[in-house]
Amino acid sequence: MSDFLLAEGFGNLSDGTHTAGSTREILGDQWPGYGQNFIIVDRGDGRKWLKVLIASRPQLQSKAFSDPSTFSICFRIYRYDAGQHVICRLMNASGTIGWITINSVGAVGYNIGSAGTAADTTTIISNTLIEIATDKFVEMRFVLGDGAAGSVAFYINGVLSNTVSGIDTCYGTGRTSLRSIIFGDAQVNGYGLRGGWKYGDIIVHTAAAGIGDVGVYYRPSDADGTDTDFTPSAGDNFECVDEIGPDEDTTYNESDGTAGHRDSFETPGVSAMSVLSVGVLVRARKTDSGAATLLVGAVHGGSEDQSSARNLAESYLTYSEFFDVCPSTSAAWSAAEVTAAELSYEVGA
Repeated sequence: MSDFLLAEGFGNLSDGTHTAGSTREILGDQWPGYGQNFIIVDRGDGRKWLKVLIASRPQLQSKAFSDPSTFSICFRIYRYDAGQHVICRLMNASGTIGWITINSVGAVGYNIGSAGTAADTTTIISNTLIEIATDKFVEMRFVLGDGAAGSVAFYINGVLSNTVSGIDTCYGTGRTSLRSIIFGDAQVNGYGLRGGWKYGDIIVHTAAAGIGDVGVYYRPSDADGTDTDFTPSAGDNFECVDEIGPDEDTTYNESDGTAGHRDSFETPGVSAMSVLSVGVLVRARKTDSGAATLLVGAVHGGSEDQSSARNLAESYLTYSEFFDVCPSTSAAWSAAEVTAAELSYEVGA
């Protein structure tokens, strides 16, 4: 299983009706809808901010993770103003584990406690501050444990800021695993996401070490690859799937359902950077009531890694898979290998 449970730069969000189909995805809150509360802002380097438009405590919630008890939550945050602030609420299958917060002077914190106290009482804080009108990359590594079995380590821009062990890190007995996160928290009056703040590079992973100061880069398709079995609605196949923010039935590629039908695509790739993982996003639906599956893949040097078969629904869902190693080498990706790779989707049996 991939070390990466989620890596989100907000390119796959569409509008308030967006529904998640992957276990590794952030989606807009369905009420009042992400589109009314956020705007995707281009950073100019292939990365995206999600900017909060209004101070109505909007939130984003992840789909279910695989219940890890040791994990890291990472995010890049632009602190727009002072004041107590709930960044996200951690959940397991039984309810709230705790809150990641930022206090009035800019210290990132973690606390457990009942709803409504998340920003009032911070149990553990970073020694490094997030200044106003400044963005920094935050990584918090958790061991969830009752009593004195838990620990938290804070990294700011890849540098250890504080670490605390021998503490209770989960609110309630038996809540020693992560199921999902709510980015923002509408339940904590006055402390949710605020207008003007920006967030990006959200990553949840279970790797054994910190990942440093990293970013989530989008590389939309810019050319057809080796396979073009699907029929495009107009133009070339790659032109129907190159949007950041999908346009659903405006442009699309369609198969008659033949098992093994596949499309593959080239991308602009990357240069002069280390690559931790390649994530492939596919947004798809089926057009009849019969069963249909789709596999997501990455191809390099004649070798391919694929996801398991994903069940399609009659409405659009986003499917994703993370490939931490290059298929042809079974080692970490180089920038040149990412650039040379093709990314694919294929109709399952």
